[in-house]
Amino acid sequence: MKKWKKLFLVLVVFSLLFLAACSGSAINSNSEESEGDSSEPIKLGFILSLSGNFAAMGTPIKEGLELYFEQNPKIDGRDVKLIFEDDAGDPQTALRKYEQLAANEGVDIIGGGTVGSIALALRDKADSDKTIPFINLVGSTDVLSWEKNSDYTWRTSFAAWQFGSTAGKYISDEIGKNAVVIASDYVAGHEMISDFVPNFEEGGGTVSEMIWVPLGTSDFSSYLTQIRNKNPEAVFMFIPGADGSRFIKQYQEFGLKEQYTLIDSGALINAPANIDAVGNAVVGGQAVINYFPELENEINQQFVKAYQEKYDKLPETYSVNGYDGGTLISQIIEKAGTTKGTDLISVLKEGISIESPRGPLEMDPVTHTFIQNMYVIQGKETKGEITFELLKTYENVKMPDENVNYQQY
Repeated sequence: MKKWKKLFLVLVVFSLLFLAACSGSAINSNSEESEGDSSEPIKLGFILSLSGNFAAMGTPIKEGLELYFEQNPKIDGRDVKLIFEDDAGDPQTALRKYEQLAANEGVDIIGGGTVGSIALALRDKADSDKTIPFINLVGSTDVLSWEKNSDYTWRTSFAAWQFGSTAGKYISDEIGKNAVVIASDYVAGHEMISDFVPNFEEGGGTVSEMIWVPLGTSDFSSYLTQIRNKNPEAVFMFIPGADGSRFIKQYQEFGLKEQYTLIDSGALINAPANIDAVGNAVVGGQAVINYFPELENEINQQFVKAYQEKYDKLPETYSVNGYDGGTLISQIIEKAGTTKGTDLISVLKEGISIESPRGPLEMDPVTHTFIQNMYVIQGKETKGEITFELLKTYENVKMPDENVNYQQY
């Protein structure tokens, strides 16, 4: 009798172990299936400034993304679902949207970061969670590549260093050795000037005056008088948004446009909204930029045509940031064969190249920022139409692997 009881207990134990093993296999199977189930769409969440002060940047990013996925509706054979959230230019709102996309929507990748403060907030969240890769589509702050470098954040736009350092080299080599610098008095302005000055001085240049203007400035007359008193060969500016448009217009009205070459670092001079605001004040002005619609390559010609057909306007830097963000996301998912975060990051760490309307792009696995061409363009007017011509190309501009700006302005 005891013998039968022992046998019965052994059978019960084995049965329980078998059921547990089957249950575990089912759980693992379901988990693996959810990561790559071809019947489920790939969910991409984007947190952009679609209202408020930065909507003029966030909206064209959204348009670039929508155009790309309209042309490429599937990734690795799977449908793509785009979910857009508006942070209204506020980092705390962006973080709430992140939680919503991650917890409620179950997105595979999050993109966004219209301005540096929002990009940093989303970077910190992604780095803390270590689950969902964050693709920074705009935020240009250098620290994302240096002190705040994270495996979970990769940048498709540009870093301030690529603009500022290139402008410093260009002005000292091509324009003159005496420059006045004028920039908006906030974090991005100080960072841009810190990138510009050492490269300008390395080429033998001297900054004769450094002018900081408060955000929201409407009257630049006192600053323009300072520039005139210094009689520089060049004026290097970083004044984004509506402030910059007002400055460019008043620069012309003060008669400085014909006297001192104005060089913008960023996407202001050739931005459609700025041209609408200031008209021919941009003629003769120069800019260091990573994209402009007149670029002569086949991919750009196709992109410009498709963008104009869809939105009835020319694309700009922010548009192409969104478009290239879509390209990068598609390629890393296809290469990884999954949407699992660690596998996507492994693909990015290996290095990946894409062909873009702005030219060839190579993701730097160290700085997590594209190695890309930088262009110097100049405004011109032909038969009443304002366009931009290419003056010089700096090929394959790569960020240094670590912070090289020991002097902060």
